[in-house]
Amino acid sequence: MSIEIDPFFSVGYVDSKKPGVFLSFVADEIKERLKNEDGLYIIGLTSKKYAAGTLVFERIHDRLEILSLYVTPKFRHRGGSRLLLAALEAIASKMDYIITASFCMVDGETELLEEAFINADFSKRTDVDYKTYIVTLADCEEAESLKKVKKNPKIKYFSDLTENKLKSYNKQAEEKFAPLPVGGFLSDDVDRELSAIYEENGRVKGYVAIENISYQNGIRVAAAYNGSNNPLILMWLLKASLSEAEKKYDSSIPLVIDVVDETADRFVRYILPEVSEVSRTFDKVPDMV
Repeated sequence: MSIEIDPFFSVGYVDSKKPGVFLSFVADEIKERLKNEDGLYIIGLTSKKYAAGTLVFERIHDRLEILSLYVTPKFRHRGGSRLLLAALEAIASKMDYIITASFCMVDGETELLEEAFINADFSKRTDVDYKTYIVTLADCEEAESLKKVKKNPKIKYFSDLTENKLKSYNKQAEEKFAPLPVGGFLSDDVDRELSAIYEENGRVKGYVAIENISYQNGIRVAAAYNGSNNPLILMWLLKASLSEAEKKYDSSIPLVIDVVDETADRFVRYILPEVSEVSRTFDKVPDMV
């Protein structure tokens, strides 16, 4: 069903179970979700017989969350993203829903994405707790706060532990409702040589789990936890993890850190003052029909 037509483009709904060529316009994680989940919707952009772009979104309570917005290079700078967003706004206005979008500014593609939302009169939010930061390993090496921290001999790396021990620590973390990497400590994405844990008498007091990521072959803090009253535990853990990372990787690779609250935000910016915030959140309240 066509939603909107202009002299160059047309915009319409796409069957999420049979997206055809539009599937090639989304990231692998979105492809997996489209295969395995209901509740994801696709709006396609075409120019005559050619697929030119797509917008994927889901409904969460009283908002429509944009998961992907993409226009192929051949058809850019002709208003395609504006039409896709206008189509979503038409849907949101009928339902009295807000539209939101969150992403990270890591390359030229995401710079274009930010431009598209600004041009469509979306508002950039600054009051969000969840943020993503990037810093290089070289900057971590120069961080004065970490230079002052001495290595703690009680810190153990995941690679020093047996599978059963890791499973036991993972279970303890689950019981404490502590943050865990997707798939837990034994996930294939977790770099066991870099991930570190602090325990006393067999009980987990803190850990930092590090994942390998595809972005510039970098690494990411997948989960960090301090379950004690000793604020130094996270400092010891990060010192241990980053010390090994500096041996294993080139100093130019990025370290990605997600924070989920104000306390974590202050901690990260204190120990790594060179971090750059790359997360963006935009929203818009469409006019009611």
